[in-house]
Amino acid sequence: MHRRWKWISALLAAAVLGFGWWLRERPSPATPVVIAAATSAPAPFSSLWPASVPNRAVKAAGKGDNSDEIEVCGVGRVKLDRDDAAATGKYLDALTKNSRLRWLATLRNSDDYRARASGLYVEGFLDRDSPQKDADAAREELVQLAVATKDPAIFALAYSKCIKSGEASASGGACPQLVLDEWTRADGDNAVPWLQLAAKAHREGDGTAEAAAMAHAAQAHEYQPYTWSVFSFAQAAMPTDLTPTDRWILTTQVIGVEAAMLAPYQPLFQYCSRDAQSDVAVLRQCSALAELMVGEAATLLDLSAGKSLGARVGWPAERVDGLTQEMKASMWAINEMTGMDPEKQWSCDSVARGNAYMSQLADLGERGLARQAIEDSGETVAELSRKYDEWLAAAGREAATARP
Repeated sequence: MHRRWKWISALLAAAVLGFGWWLRERPSPATPVVIAAATSAPAPFSSLWPASVPNRAVKAAGKGDNSDEIEVCGVGRVKLDRDDAAATGKYLDALTKNSRLRWLATLRNSDDYRARASGLYVEGFLDRDSPQKDADAAREELVQLAVATKDPAIFALAYSKCIKSGEASASGGACPQLVLDEWTRADGDNAVPWLQLAAKAHREGDGTAEAAAMAHAAQAHEYQPYTWSVFSFAQAAMPTDLTPTDRWILTTQVIGVEAAMLAPYQPLFQYCSRDAQSDVAVLRQCSALAELMVGEAATLLDLSAGKSLGARVGWPAERVDGLTQEMKASMWAINEMTGMDPEKQWSCDSVARGNAYMSQLADLGERGLARQAIEDSGETVAELSRKYDEWLAAAGREAATARP
């Protein structure tokens, strides 16, 4: 189990650097694609979210049983079924159930509309073991909240809740009330709603509308997808009496929900295909979008997408290599801040590190916090990038050795 976790952790980090490979090898648009993000939390989200099965995996310790151990801060050593890949998630769900449902109830009743929207977004994920679970009702209420407030962030969450890959529009229940033109009017200097409008036009085969939307996106001065905003909107409503362990577990679960949200990369790279860039106007637009993403990206995944687009439009190799080194150094610095041993991801040390990291993330963002950590390390970007390469290579060798 532990070796598998190490490999999953390495893959989560490597996903950012592998973004360019994904662009070349991705399946057709009809196939939904979810990119595993290199996020701040060291936990393997696949073992945490979704865990929709009953909490039956925890086994009592005993000699010679088919079990494995994890250390949980405040609990001690816990025996789990080694053959049940979801055992950890089910145990942590059981441990945090009361805290999780109290947090959701607080969010649902919040006077802060963005906090309420975040609660409605994660319903269906975090209330999976609640008898009152009604994901469709939560989606309907989220859509109505977006329509009533005209808040771009709430609109983005509602649209993400409604849209499905390959469909021409947000569908189901109240979802058709989400008109993308309203998002662009409310958030016109943000490239993301224009990219979503371009994606809709592309699905409908309207090349003229797609080009017009991309032209607006290229003129924008902001890049804010709100993809990684759910936790920041919900954090203040966390019950104050949570244990540090509950807080960290719930944090990683919400980050797992965020990681599954579709980012607007596909319409961007569809429009900015290598063939399309023979058109000087398209090349100019795509170059502007690459500059915007690299300059405004708050997360390493968005930075990676901007870097890949820059490479596609012909940025010098030295610039692309420099951004790659920045991402590697950033991931190494973040790993050192949050703890690098996935075998101890729920230990008191990891819990304290994780909560401390998240307390700073809202102010600086992932990229800003990584830059601060690099500066505090006293080492160069190149040195930290090399350490990351060595760590990832060692994880790959260990995984290869562990394979049957």
